[in-house]
Amino acid sequence: MFPKSILALTLAIFSASSLAAPTSQPISRQISDSAVTITLIDATQHNYPVTIPGTQTWTPTNIAESISHVHIENTGYVPCAFFGVDGAVIVSFPGDVKDMDVGPPQTIVGGICGPWRDE
Repeated sequence: MFPKSILALTLAIFSASSLAAPTSQPISRQISDSAVTITLIDATQHNYPVTIPGTQTWTPTNIAESISHVHIENTGYVPCAFFGVDGAVIVSFPGDVKDMDVGPPQTIVGGICGPWRDE
């Protein structure tokens, strides 16, 4: 008798819960709505925040300053890569919140965020 009552209770909970009818956004919508913010910091501690959309679109920073540090807040659902004029590549994955040095200091020309394809 005991196992039948547990089964009945479990079925009642699942049928009444949100597990039976998910209401969260589909993953594709989460990715397209994603954005990542990178703050470029020069040697004099001036901050230049740049937000890159998660749409696999190249986004220039339009900041000509030589950058020594970056602060990344990747609270979206997509990885990102940012590129410097002297070869720096800064990679960020979903959930990253980090500070990094850029060496040698250089202009970060832009970045791209979005799902990476294995091609």
